[in-house]
Amino acid sequence: MRRTALALLAAATAVLGVAACDPTPVTTTTSTGAPVPATTVAGPAPGGTQSAPTTAAPTAAPTAAPTAAPAGAGGDATKDVEISACEVDGAIHWPSAALKVTNHTDKSSNYLVQVEFVDASGTRVAEAPAATDNLAAGQSASLKARGATAVKDKVSCRVTSVTRFPAP
Repeated sequence: MRRTALALLAAATAVLGVAACDPTPVTTTTSTGAPVPATTVAGPAPGGTQSAPTTAAPTAAPTAAPTAAPAGAGGDATKDVEISACEVDGAIHWPSAALKVTNHTDKSSNYLVQVEFVDASGTRVAEAPAATDNLAAGQSASLKARGATAVKDKVSCRVTSVTRFPAP
C-alpha cells in the first residue's frame, strides 16, 4: 500500500515538472461544464496570525479541461474530489488544501490529485499533489495537499487534475 502511494507521489512530482512548464491556468469543471468554485483564504496577517477563511469564485477563466480518469476507469474522477478547506500556515506561510476524496466507482481505486494555489491576480504561486490508494468503493478519505512555497497574500485553492487508477 505504501509502495503504491509512493509511486503515485513520484508520478505527481513528474506531473509537477511538466505542469511547471505550462503557464496555462486549468480549473475543474462539473458535468455541465461549470467551473467548480475555488476556496480562498486570507494570507498570514502581520505578527504571524492567520486570517479567517473565506470563499470566492475562481479568479481566472478556465482555458483547458482537467485530467480525468484513464479510459476504462468509469466516469469523471473530478467529481470524486472536493476541497473542504484552503489555508496558509501562519508560521511558514505555505498554503495547503484539505481534500475529501470519495470513490464513486464500484471497485477499489487509487487517486492522484493535483492542486494549485493562485493569488488574486490569477498567477499560480504554488502547487501540490495528494494521493491515496486502495480506496474501497463508496469509501471516503481525507487528504492534504501542501504547497512548498511561501506565499504573502490571499490564495485560492483549485483542483487542476484528478487521476483515478483501478487498485491492484
